Amino acid sequence: MSGYSRYLPPVLAGAPLGDLLKIFEKTLGGLPDGVPAHDSLAEEIAALDRLVDPWTTPERLLPWLASWVALEFPTLQGADLWDEYQRRRVISRIASVYRGRGRQSALNAYLDLYAVGAIRPRITLDVGRRLLAVAPSGAVSGLVTLGPLPGGAGGSPPGLIQPESIAVAADGGLFVGDRGLPSGVGVTAPSRVWRLDPSGRHDMGGTPPRPVPLVPETAFTRVVAVAVRPARAGRQETLYVLDEPGRLYAVAAPFQDRAATLVTSLATTGATFRAKAMTVDPASGDLLVLDAGDGPGAPNAPKVHTVRPDPLAVTRNALASVQAPLSLLVDRDGTLLVGDGGPQDPTGPEQYPGALLRVTRSGASWAVTPLPVGPLVAPTGLARGRDGRLYVVDVGLKPLLPSDAYPFICPVAEDAGVFQIAGDRAVRVTPPAQFVHPTGLAAAGDRLVVCDPGQPPGGGLAPYWSRVRPFQFNVVLHFAVDRLPEDETVRHRLLGTVVDNVSAIVDEQKPAHTLWELITSI
Repeated sequence: MSGYSRYLPPVLAGAPLGDLLKIFEKTLGGLPDGVPAHDSLAEEIAALDRLVDPWTTPERLLPWLASWVALEFPTLQGADLWDEYQRRRVISRIASVYRGRGRQSALNAYLDLYAVGAIRPRITLDVGRRLLAVAPSGAVSGLVTLGPLPGGAGGSPPGLIQPESIAVAADGGLFVGDRGLPSGVGVTAPSRVWRLDPSGRHDMGGTPPRPVPLVPETAFTRVVAVAVRPARAGRQETLYVLDEPGRLYAVAAPFQDRAATLVTSLATTGATFRAKAMTVDPASGDLLVLDAGDGPGAPNAPKVHTVRPDPLAVTRNALASVQAPLSLLVDRDGTLLVGDGGPQDPTGPEQYPGALLRVTRSGASWAVTPLPVGPLVAPTGLARGRDGRLYVVDVGLKPLLPSDAYPFICPVAEDAGVFQIAGDRAVRVTPPAQFVHPTGLAAAGDRLVVCDPGQPPGGGLAPYWSRVRPFQFNVVLHFAVDRLPEDETVRHRLLGTVVDNVSAIVDEQKPAHTLWELITSI
């Protein structure tokens, strides 16, 4: 007899009405009679709110719930590219992204949501943030973001374009080495050195006021490193500038309206000179220049040039076992820290990581000891913060520079970022997709400042000059080869699907007044 019979008058509670009520009881509330049926409608109604929650709705209802927020899951040959967790995650956050439509932050958030799953492409936006400030909280903001101003001398657009290196002055100001633009791109922008105040403003001059570089009469051939030698015992604070051919220049304080004096040339006849970093030993005042040479095992192996300016003396010490030196720091105990990108043509996953190396300077032979720190890939900048902690900026790509065969399909393609070294771990400090191709790091007060010249040219592709074009930005896609199918046909179709989806996202979410260009190859 149905339990609902107790709600009937006694004269009606028996058969046949009591038996008929069992049909309704089983449909609405469930009845343990051993006959399979759907769940209780009462329970379904009570849990209705769970159906519209992306974290609790049944998996089969995710496409239906996604349709409520105008979302389609990417697929390849009918199979989902996202796993269940990723689909739930995107549904739960997409509404907040829509509310910021037309803003860079929303576009970044959408692309960050997309760049997960089995494929997980590395997606970065080059919106022209040349210098970036990293707060102790890890928040990233643009310190220099504006493009070059038109109408400079000789048609040259004044202002910072592609910062390669950075150093901090005693007053907290910044010296930035700018690689400029090569000839033949329709815009004249030679390599220069700029002085900025702590807030990122250039030295200004002229009518109307425009950014003024230091020593504009000196023709640098791509500035690769800058370093500040502090004032001491009557010695002036001095800026040192190193360009690609190995010429070392000095500019004395107060810097503006001063000439650059050629100190020496570090290149030697018959040997490749590839400077990667320059710093000052605070104890001795010597300049230390990191030179990658011809790589490990070659006669012209990686080395450090030690330059004593007064009187001038240059010594060179080889760095045994260093693979691809990228960054240099004099630590508090006088030892050197070197950021090593490791083998740039890795044969397997065991060669994917980069490394931090400690160099003990003793006599002619310097000892190199790996530090057990991970995970790092391409540490291009090192700095000690005011808090004494060691920070690293890592590009996340291997090889670091684009290859000719597959410029954007790499053994390693992780988000660039700033990491704090905590014991034997490198802990990410900054959110993903904040940097394109960072090359320098400096501690300025309580914050860190990162140089980001943007995606480097290479791989047989045309140069990318969005930074000298108003209202244009680049979207750069890299893929990790281990995350892609081995079958060439399936791989090409998959990459095409990813590119199409990213393009659709950018078109929908970008600021209306901007143009954009996709930088990748599939």
